[in-house]
Amino acid sequence: MNAEDEPIAKDEFVLRLIWRDFFIDGVPPKISERAFRPRPDETDGISVFRESCLSDPSEVLNVIAETKREKYGIVRLPVSELLAMGLSVESSKIESLSGHAVVPELNIVALHIDAKQSQKLQNALAEIAKNNVIRKPTS
Repeated sequence: MNAEDEPIAKDEFVLRLIWRDFFIDGVPPKISERAFRPRPDETDGISVFRESCLSDPSEVLNVIAETKREKYGIVRLPVSELLAMGLSVESSKIESLSGHAVVPELNIVALHIDAKQSQKLQNALAEIAKNNVIRKPTS
């Protein structure tokens, strides 16, 4: 396991929690681009977790209330692919779980400034995510 303070390497993976409504049935399941749309409170970028800082990918569910965990899926995104898209990943520590990071280019302000570009990036991430589902929502 990597220490949270270590620089994020291009050969790492980040994990994104995906709400059940953004999974579309199929094989592989499709992921709605809305799963990567910044929420109004994501002013510093969409939230991800460094897989290398966790002992198991399912640990990311610990940031969700226990009663809602079954409603979330988890996808894995290669940092190298994010970098190739012109995105970056920056550490953004939180108390509840080690390895929290953000993708600063996908923040709520950028969405309002250039919605078309933000949508393009969200679509590209959804395409990557559909082939990298670690866990589907169970309810």
